[in-house]
Amino acid sequence: MKARALKKTSILFSAMAESVTGTIGSESYLQRSRQKPQDFTRKRKMPFKDLMLLLLQQPRCSTQCALRRFFIRAKGDLSTYMTQQSFSDARQKVKWEAFRELVWLGVGQFYSKQYAWHTWHGRTVFAVDGSKTQLPSDPALLSAFGGTGVNADAPTAQASYLYDVLNGILADARIAPVSTPERTLAKQHLELLDTLPDIEKKLIILDRGYPSADMIAVLDAAGCDFLFRVRSKFSVKLDDLPLGVHEFPFTDENGKTHDLTAVKLTLDSGETELLLTNLKDRRMGVKAFKDLYFARWGVETKIAELKHIIEIENFSGRTELAIFQDFFASVELANMIAVAALEAQPIIDFSANEINKYEYKVNKNNAIGALKDGLVAAVCAPTRRARLRHFNAIVQTIAKSKSPVRPGRSVPRSSSPRRANFFHNRKSNA
Repeated sequence: MKARALKKTSILFSAMAESVTGTIGSESYLQRSRQKPQDFTRKRKMPFKDLMLLLLQQPRCSTQCALRRFFIRAKGDLSTYMTQQSFSDARQKVKWEAFRELVWLGVGQFYSKQYAWHTWHGRTVFAVDGSKTQLPSDPALLSAFGGTGVNADAPTAQASYLYDVLNGILADARIAPVSTPERTLAKQHLELLDTLPDIEKKLIILDRGYPSADMIAVLDAAGCDFLFRVRSKFSVKLDDLPLGVHEFPFTDENGKTHDLTAVKLTLDSGETELLLTNLKDRRMGVKAFKDLYFARWGVETKIAELKHIIEIENFSGRTELAIFQDFFASVELANMIAVAALEAQPIIDFSANEINKYEYKVNKNNAIGALKDGLVAAVCAPTRRARLRHFNAIVQTIAKSKSPVRPGRSVPRSSSPRRANFFHNRKSNA
């Protein structure tokens, strides 16, 4: 790679960001996204496109502060400043499905033959995991989503994520009442994968809460390779297997037999782990299956990023509509950051000195700041060429902020209860 290659425009990120810009500015998208035909027909202080852009930014501060910053960046002054109540009224006119559409638009663009993405032996590797999502303390949200806690009075939703562990992309995300089974949401993820025809081979990695005869049948019918971690007592025959790799025929509830592979191994902690898969590559031994399943850890890391860096639980409203809007806006923001990071990484790799002790990766905290700071200016730029310059500058800025990768680090999972400093109890002033 020559030095001048570092100046190359970030093709995929720019294309995806430009696609978002064109979509939220189109009349057809406006018509699909508004609650009523008369919404956003009059000239307002914050038109539909500006409202979508502000919500996509997911500002983690008070609404008044977010509005002030937006009007300064987008308009250059506060002459058209709007009140918090006007903003709240305006967002009620937007369907939450508008934000989910943007997520699916970006995912479909990423997994197209126009671009290349990382695979494992030709398979796109996904991990599925669920996570309880804390909601603001509001009776309406408790009624809509249900609650957790001693008295089941803390509003909580069940979120589920389909995560591409090799590319950092959230291919799908769902949020539902807390009583919704994780397997139900996982099956909905599989339906989404059917809409991505350019993904020819898929491998799904799932944790101990997902294996069942029904789930195995669904994955097999969907043409997906899968790798489960299985609980003890899932099958007496599995529990009785010795360490190693074994053929394991499994009969589902419909009487169909699936030729599976069972892998029994001992972890570094001394715990016995049991894996179940339909992969049939005889070249794979215990270590290969162990390493493959370890890739599932990426989805847990991503959920931690969503909660603690993007602050997906720091909702900007207390209505059911606002919860769905903010949830999918956060997912879209996470994917834009992931794509920008993918394109910034080669720049980091190129600039790294060979005498450095560690490899380096994108610092996600700073990447979010760079994206939020540059997004408004980019989208508001008057020409496509100017927007592309802004998008490229975002990637270059992200590439300058990096963190060392220290291999072999292990942080034990904490069993202590979560501290009571949830976002809905915190007052944002900055």
